[in-house]
Amino acid sequence: MKKTHRHQLSLLLIAAVVMLPGLNITKLWDQDEGYFASTAAEMHAGGDWIVPTFNGSLFGHKPPWMYWMMMIGFHLFGTTEFAARFFSAVFGIASCWLTYHAGRRLFNAEVGWWAGLVMASCLMFSVVSRAATPDVYLTFFVTLALYLFAISGPFSVSRNDPAVDATPTLGLLPQQGYQFVAIYAVMGMATLVKGPIGFLFPMAVIGLFLLCMTPRRPLPENAPRWRRWREALRPFGLVNFFVTLWQMRILTAIAVILLVAGPWYLAVGLKTQGAFLSEFFGIHHFQRFSSPMDNHSGPLVYYILSILAGMFPWSIFALPTLLLVVRQLRQGTPHQCALVFVTAWIVLYVGIFSLASTKLPNYILPAYPALAIVAAYFYQHWIDHPHSVHRGLLRIGIGTLPAVGLIVLAGLPLAGSWRWNGQTLLDRVELAPEIQSHLIGIGLFGIPLLVGGIATLILSERNKPAAAMASLAGTSVFTMLGIWNLAAPQVAQYQTNGQVAKAVHARAISDEITVAQFGYFPPSLAFYIGQHVDSLKNPHQASRFLDNSAPRLLITTAEKYDQLKATLSDQVKVIGRVNRFPEPGKIVILHKAGTAAAGTARQPIKTGTTVQ
Repeated sequence: MKKTHRHQLSLLLIAAVVMLPGLNITKLWDQDEGYFASTAAEMHAGGDWIVPTFNGSLFGHKPPWMYWMMMIGFHLFGTTEFAARFFSAVFGIASCWLTYHAGRRLFNAEVGWWAGLVMASCLMFSVVSRAATPDVYLTFFVTLALYLFAISGPFSVSRNDPAVDATPTLGLLPQQGYQFVAIYAVMGMATLVKGPIGFLFPMAVIGLFLLCMTPRRPLPENAPRWRRWREALRPFGLVNFFVTLWQMRILTAIAVILLVAGPWYLAVGLKTQGAFLSEFFGIHHFQRFSSPMDNHSGPLVYYILSILAGMFPWSIFALPTLLLVVRQLRQGTPHQCALVFVTAWIVLYVGIFSLASTKLPNYILPAYPALAIVAAYFYQHWIDHPHSVHRGLLRIGIGTLPAVGLIVLAGLPLAGSWRWNGQTLLDRVELAPEIQSHLIGIGLFGIPLLVGGIATLILSERNKPAAAMASLAGTSVFTMLGIWNLAAPQVAQYQTNGQVAKAVHARAISDEITVAQFGYFPPSLAFYIGQHVDSLKNPHQASRFLDNSAPRLLITTAEKYDQLKATLSDQVKVIGRVNRFPEPGKIVILHKAGTAAAGTARQPIKTGTTVQ
């Protein structure tokens, strides 16, 4: 079997093992998963492929691609968590495969292999690939667009020499019109995933790369410093910017992107009389960039810390990787062009989102393939040149693995059992007592980090970098498997909304009943209830709701119930109490049967909604 075939087969197998099993183990996580899966389920139930709605109201957060994928999943598998997450996992696996090919064409097959493996088993990409959110779809299309640019432009392969992995050519831009059309069509698909950032960011990456690769004019040795600075900045001047933009065939880009994404934006604008477009562009683009939304803010270094956590455990070599890339860019290397390309990719995403007011770790997920390729470049450099990396940096980096493993294995149980002034550490952060009792089981996923970290350190000390990297790969894969197959099931049994829905369906499935909430409406509740949920704002409204002669069901908190119970009639019964997760407290479910005089209420809860 050819090396590239062996790489691809093993990578796809590892990615599938990490990302596909147990997609239905946990209930939907609020907020994003709850909003998006509920919206897709509502669109699926109504057969509407154009207008996203949540609980009967327009939902202008995201374009339709993610909802379309979930709707196909619901059609194939039923309205379940597995169906909502299935195509995220499929696109996650495809992104790992695509990252392999990008690394192979930019550098070589070994770098591609390590890059794909990093994507398949780093923490953040593993989490997002198992979530009902749009980010993995965006990452796939952005990576595909930049990959198509690379292989049709600066890294096109010589057909006369098939043994060559990547041959940088003198022309940095694609030479054929159809190549531009393919690149921009993929960006159009990305625009259907998350709006204008689907094409603005990958176009900006290509543009920044081309600007950085602008040839410098020779200067005499005695040229003054100001001339040297002017020449260094000349590629980024307005003239070169507009020349580069024209060379990228900006008119072709506009035409193709509008042709691909425009029909849906036009349709949703017409059907909602512009309301969706106003909310989508005005609130979820301009306001998110200019001011923090939903308490999602952070310092300027937010994404540096996010990358270190999100790329874990592969990020243990972040410092020597950075030093290697800076040194190679300054001194020159046969891989100079490729390093400039992936560096532009990373800097563009991290830099712009660092300036935005609203910050979330998943915003820079499209930069993860480039981060994985850069990391893989260091790994292969260390394997090829074992003595080129300072041993102290290796010891510090690898030493974090067993340290984190020990903290997870022993620290989590201690945080839930060791008491200080009558409270555990987790009591102080208001984690529900029920979950604290299971922290020993959750902490077991620290074993691969502890054992694998020690093995990796020993192999590194024996100057066996290839074996050390194999050990790190095994540590990373088994850690992800431990998280999803050991820790996640422990947490899942306490998730609130699945239990609330079970109690609701047990009583209300045969009734035509109106459902409302008072003080408790996480987005995933709409997914599990499976029908419109009225929102009540005060005790007076809640009391009036339950006084109605039609069948009624009210979901509220224990605190809100205490405000209501003195005003409730004997016909109102408590049919369920569910522990709230992750904070302390309980959710109370109230039911009032209809009287004989009651008319027809709302449509019944859909029996097709499956609660697992």
